[in-house]
Amino acid sequence: MKIIAVEEHFGFPEIGAGGKAEQDILCPHFHSSYANAWPLPHVPVPGSMQDIAAGRIADMDANGIDVQILSSNSTQLIVTPEAVPICRAANDKLAAAVAQHPGRFYGFASLPTIDPTAAADELERTVKEYGFRGANLFGRTAGKFLDDPVFEPLLARAEALGVPLYLHPGFPPREVADVCYEGFSDMVSTRFACAGWGWHADGGVQVLRMILGGVFDRHPDLTIVSGHWGEMVPWYLERLQEAMPKQITGLQKEIPEYYQSNIYVTPSGMFSNAQLKYIIELLGADRVMFSVDYPFIPNAGARAFLENAPLRQEDKEKIAFRNAEKVFRL
Repeated sequence: MKIIAVEEHFGFPEIGAGGKAEQDILCPHFHSSYANAWPLPHVPVPGSMQDIAAGRIADMDANGIDVQILSSNSTQLIVTPEAVPICRAANDKLAAAVAQHPGRFYGFASLPTIDPTAAADELERTVKEYGFRGANLFGRTAGKFLDDPVFEPLLARAEALGVPLYLHPGFPPREVADVCYEGFSDMVSTRFACAGWGWHADGGVQVLRMILGGVFDRHPDLTIVSGHWGEMVPWYLERLQEAMPKQITGLQKEIPEYYQSNIYVTPSGMFSNAQLKYIIELLGADRVMFSVDYPFIPNAGARAFLENAPLRQEDKEKIAFRNAEKVFRL
């Protein structure tokens, strides 16, 4: 059974440097809690983020991962005009790696969303010149969620190009972190605000704001991919519909209907049979794709999770590769 992993990351130092000032405001202890904290959970093996060549391929081979769709996180933290050339350089580097390993790597674009028109143009360039399969976006940009009208050029271009946007969670606002996540040690507060909880709450709000803001009424063919089993939202779809039916929201559909028509979810390395079972029951296997979240989550054990999952073989294949081949036109 082929395995296509669709949320797999690589590091581009200029992106990290360009977003450091914003990151330090939003999450001042991130570096010490994650970047300097290997081998704690969610910290990549040193050097693995930068390796998009033979070493990564060898790790994929050793663990039965056939294909990775690669993305570079954090471009949304670059809130200066330098975002445009930095993203272009990152995409050129990724394109070279994809070309050297055809069929093993595909690419998601890094986009300078501080300039939505430039981001739309860069998305189109990478799709048409390099065959990239969409883009990965890291949380909010300068405090704005994607339902903000400023992002209409990017959303319209993604829809016109027929490529998905993968919504990676990002840092919650500093004001939210101060109220909700502080009061513990620096590492506990930081991880509570990030991979422990805050990232996922912020990522779920991103999707819900897009639905409630009418993004999918304006762009009915726009496809969104949401990791970590949908960033909490699927567990509340029934509650959301009950609290905000369309006679209240003024939308064309009920909230769960947008999830069924515009949104796919992936596990992002959260290999829980209980969560898998619920997602399949709620959304069906047609709306799920596989992801490891490498190298924040190791490849070891990822294939076994899916192979041993309590699912029909047909559904395992949909999650493993068939849905990704359809959605990303591989």
